[in-house]
Amino acid sequence: MSKKIFIKSNERMTSSHGNKHNSHQKPSWFKKNKFKIKIAVVVFVTFFATIAVSLWVFWDIPLISPIDSLTTFMFLSKSQLAKNNEKIIYGFLPYWNVNKFTLQKELTHLSYFSLTLNADGSFSSSSDGELDMGLRKLNSDEFTEINKDLIDNKKKSEIVVSQFNHDDIAYFLNSQTAQANFLQSIDNVLLAYPFSGINIDIETSGETDEKMRQNLTNFMIKLRKHLDEKYNHVQLSIDMYAGAAANQQLWNVSEIAPYVDYIVVMAYDFHRSSSSNAGPVAPLFGGKEFWDGDINEYLQAFLKVVPSEKILLGIPFYGYEWQTTSRDSQSHTFPDTGSTASYTRVAEILERKDELGVQEHWNEDALSPYISYIEDREIYVIYYENSRSISYKLDYVNQLDLGGIAIWALGYEGDSLELWDVIERKVNISQN
Repeated sequence: MSKKIFIKSNERMTSSHGNKHNSHQKPSWFKKNKFKIKIAVVVFVTFFATIAVSLWVFWDIPLISPIDSLTTFMFLSKSQLAKNNEKIIYGFLPYWNVNKFTLQKELTHLSYFSLTLNADGSFSSSSDGELDMGLRKLNSDEFTEINKDLIDNKKKSEIVVSQFNHDDIAYFLNSQTAQANFLQSIDNVLLAYPFSGINIDIETSGETDEKMRQNLTNFMIKLRKHLDEKYNHVQLSIDMYAGAAANQQLWNVSEIAPYVDYIVVMAYDFHRSSSSNAGPVAPLFGGKEFWDGDINEYLQAFLKVVPSEKILLGIPFYGYEWQTTSRDSQSHTFPDTGSTASYTRVAEILERKDELGVQEHWNEDALSPYISYIEDREIYVIYYENSRSISYKLDYVNQLDLGGIAIWALGYEGDSLELWDVIERKVNISQN
């Protein structure tokens, strides 16, 4: 809570006649000591004003972004000053972007997305009668070359294990046999590929209960024990929705945290392609007024139960584009018109600025950019991330001393170095 100090000067509501009368009655000692009295009053007021300001400042120290003096960041209810530790720059590389990927020097960890986990604990090898694309790209010459570059540049390579089907998740987490099969399957992967870590990405939009949450916790404990017993050190991380610590979802956050090296907080998709209104993909603020939650609100809940150094803040290298009813910041969208907008897509639109009547906007509530344009007489709005919005998020990571960031997804930035340059400038990157 901010404190405001108001100092009022005394006002004398007397008549001019009274003032004149009083001036003739002043004793001679007042005239002689008038200057000293003024000095004493100034010293007195200054002294108490200093105390008041000190109480205001140190009672609840706000964290202030150096980027924009117009915006004050109130991250936590109590001060938590950054230690400026080295940060992890973790990037997800989805199989569909393998051919678009360029290794950047700022990246510390690359996590390949993904191997799909079946209900019985095996990895999916086919989809719709064809070789599973995640498995196909994993075995491609392109990804083999990427892994070689990672090793040569002393960067870490990890594998994402994903499971998104609710029924498969429920069965797998409730089956000891399926989990035993998984441990054997993951051993085969670690033997065949130079991965130094495993990322668990189990997400469901279905109903969860305490039994399901406990089953996931037990599975993560079992996996941690298996990795520690069989390997020198294979890192283990898990992905969670931004609201996982604030709301009752699939994850028992506080119980899982001790058994993982990192928790990737997927702090994006606050608005999606299916949203009925245009809006920011990853708003730092504004959730209580303008949309359902924001990064700051949800991160405070995480920091109550997870050490800050174990949290990787998910940062999007993408946005969403909709056909809308106007250029307004929260304009209504037309159904089924939403789509993912990569950073490359935004750059292409901006290059056609005059042709499309592009207008660039800034949402001060979310600290997020968006653009609007007109094509074939239809209005479109794109919310995305640029160097300024990423810079604010990196300030957030530094000020809260988080473990680092996790980028979704590598390849979406195209050939542009703008986002990487701001990461290099803002973050003390881990060299380990």
